[in-house]
Amino acid sequence: MRLSPISRRRFLANSSVLALCAAASSELFAVAADDAPATPAPDDFAASLADAPKRLRRSESFLGVHFDFHANEGDKNIGANTTPEMIQTIIDEIKPDYIQTDCKGHRGLCSYPTKVGNPAPGIVADALKVWRSTTAKNGVALYMHYSGVWDNEALAKRPEWAVRRPDGSRSGEKTSVFGGYRDGLLVPQLLELANVYGVDGAWVDGECWATELDYSETAKKLFREQTGRETVPTGPDQEGWADWKNFHREAFRQYLRDYLTAVREKAPSFQVASNWAFTDHMPEPVSAPVEYISGDYSRNNSVNSARYSARFMAAQGIPWDLMAWSFADRADGQGWAQKPGPQLCREAACVLAMGGGFQAYITQERDGSVNLEKIKPMAEAAKFCRARQALSHRSTPIPQIALFCPTESHYDYHDSVGGALFPMITWQRPILERLLEANYSVEIFANAALCEKIADYPLVVIFRAHVLPPELKAKVAEYVRGGGAVLLLGSEPINAAADVLADGETVDLEQRDGGWLLRECKLGAGRFVLMPTPEGRHAEVVNATGAPFAELLQIATRRLFPAPLVEFATPQALDVTVARAPDGRLTVHLVNVSGPHAQAGLIDKIDPVVNIETTLRLPERPKRLRLEPSGVDLAFDWADGAAKFTVPSVPLHEIVVVD
Repeated sequence: MRLSPISRRRFLANSSVLALCAAASSELFAVAADDAPATPAPDDFAASLADAPKRLRRSESFLGVHFDFHANEGDKNIGANTTPEMIQTIIDEIKPDYIQTDCKGHRGLCSYPTKVGNPAPGIVADALKVWRSTTAKNGVALYMHYSGVWDNEALAKRPEWAVRRPDGSRSGEKTSVFGGYRDGLLVPQLLELANVYGVDGAWVDGECWATELDYSETAKKLFREQTGRETVPTGPDQEGWADWKNFHREAFRQYLRDYLTAVREKAPSFQVASNWAFTDHMPEPVSAPVEYISGDYSRNNSVNSARYSARFMAAQGIPWDLMAWSFADRADGQGWAQKPGPQLCREAACVLAMGGGFQAYITQERDGSVNLEKIKPMAEAAKFCRARQALSHRSTPIPQIALFCPTESHYDYHDSVGGALFPMITWQRPILERLLEANYSVEIFANAALCEKIADYPLVVIFRAHVLPPELKAKVAEYVRGGGAVLLLGSEPINAAADVLADGETVDLEQRDGGWLLRECKLGAGRFVLMPTPEGRHAEVVNATGAPFAELLQIATRRLFPAPLVEFATPQALDVTVARAPDGRLTVHLVNVSGPHAQAGLIDKIDPVVNIETTLRLPERPKRLRLEPSGVDLAFDWADGAAKFTVPSVPLHEIVVVD
């Protein structure tokens, strides 16, 4: 579907909506809190942890493992087989900085004997105390998998907390961010976990991606008051739809800010992330006091998922990690199985190369215990990660190509077709894949981050964005006039930047059969290259596929960015990230992405990429080039400001370190 231009009003929330929604939030929740359970006080168990070894905070952590099973009413003997010995084996085999384990899944039933929530009927022992005491003894942090907005059980007991559909019916799954759930259950239960059980924090699931439009009288009344609109729209074909969607987006942000603030007031050391908030599922600046950002990417097509999410999250300026699902679908369609160790290691490498932390999700049994056979691939991946930690964790990418993540276009398009409030931006992955296949080092920036950092990048790529916010458009024009290079891919960003381009001098560069065309627009000391969508070729641009598209993309990038820091004699099945390691040394991460990783569910074997003829451009001759963690010194020739050498093999992930 072709994206059509819109006015600024369609995609930006009215500023009064945002301000008034925030102001109204405190009043709403104060009323809702009248019948909230008492805040749990610390007990003897939490006090007994005071002398345990120091645990890393999440901002310091690198490696974790996640367990959950979403307890339901049919589960029996919950807690019976969760033993210190089982947890100790997990710690000994994986050696994590933290463990996340189940406490409340989407069903809303808790797997521990909560006094403020809804315990599952099958609980026979308090497994959470076993998890906490064993992890604490080992100096391992403990976080809870806690389902937030999505809670069936809470709504079965308190249906007035539910969102309402346009027809007035109540949801049986999703709570309203305007209702009493926050103070009636969420905050008291997080405080119970912090103060009674002494856990370190929560990974709150089912939040931005589960939040729905609410047609309750409270929400509609607030919307009318704040916008002056008499009619509340029920679909994208009705006036005010963009305002209605943005009203709810800001309501979720405010809900998040409110409950995090409420928890922090009484448990200041409790650390919370809202799953997928402020990531490529909600591609916005961080606007709530989360301690870190995190997400669990797709169990299939995992490399492409991790590639994109890692590059977006790395630019957000806050500690982050990504969670792999440790299992994938079988090729024969007969369910799923644990991923082999090399497959999980490669997914970890996609995260490590961008400086992030890594964790993997392993399912619990229906009694809450863990089948220790399932942890073996993660134990292998953990050793792989630790061997690379010193050079990767919290490393900083060196500017090469900045790919613009067009949040406003993304939200507007999904709003126009009735999409979710916070849909994941999967449609932009193909252009990232094409740039990575050309062995460029790429980062992804939303509007505010790109405005801040654009001057540092030799090349900016804008793909299919039909809305360019005024502040970004002004920054792009300033950047190009000063000597910058911008590639506009697809007719949408070309049309959106028409007023800027009108000030330049445009000439045709290349033309191909089928209407494919490259144009160059010189503006000041810099230039744009434009690749408009040929008539009838929209699908090829949307999917960034087809021989003419790939050929012209290569011509355009080479013209605008002829001398990247790293290039190979021939294209390689390697993702490249040029980064500054925590110790200040320049590093080149090489991640082996060979094979059919987008199609295969389980991957038993990954062939190494070998004999890679490499050019590395440097300001001065290096003292040494070394391949880590394999520990191989690389012989090199030095001429014209570049080191030329051959990397013998990249089995999964190797790092060229410049001394």
